[in-house]
Amino acid sequence: MKPEKRMNLWLELAVIFISVLCLMMLVYLVIVLSFQSGDKSASETMSIAVRVAQSIYDAPTDVEVTAVSLMLRYFAHITLFFVVGLVTTFVSMVIFRRYFRILGVLMSGGACYILAYYTEYYKQYIDGRHFQMTDVKLNWLGSIAGIACMLVSYFMNKILVFLNPHKKSDNLY
Repeated sequence: MKPEKRMNLWLELAVIFISVLCLMMLVYLVIVLSFQSGDKSASETMSIAVRVAQSIYDAPTDVEVTAVSLMLRYFAHITLFFVVGLVTTFVSMVIFRRYFRILGVLMSGGACYILAYYTEYYKQYIDGRHFQMTDVKLNWLGSIAGIACMLVSYFMNKILVFLNPHKKSDNLY
């Protein structure tokens, strides 16, 4: 085996290992955040909501603080699962190649849905927490957005590579 190919193989294995490790850490974060007690989760959300409401309103009412809290919760669900969808799709696209990449993207979508549903489902067994289908939908929406963003990025890269007619040696200034 040529040294250049051996180096590329080690680099590829390193990228796969680091990608899978990052994905595992992200899933761990999702699980830790999902399985907090109801009191802790509510107090953290409300403390942030109060600070945000105070920066928006001069003297926020309870209704305004509750509305800000709800928007923060929705934003947190969508953002966290956007990152999950993005990273899961990236990992699947690194591991699966050529025509199997489609299978990898479908598997990452399935994994995101399972994570989105079951993190909410198991909340009903935690004190002070409960299952909400709205949160499942928000999680899934964030995951779909992350998957779509990664796919658009992948295809834009393919188009730019295809449209670039110059080789490295021809591109001198």
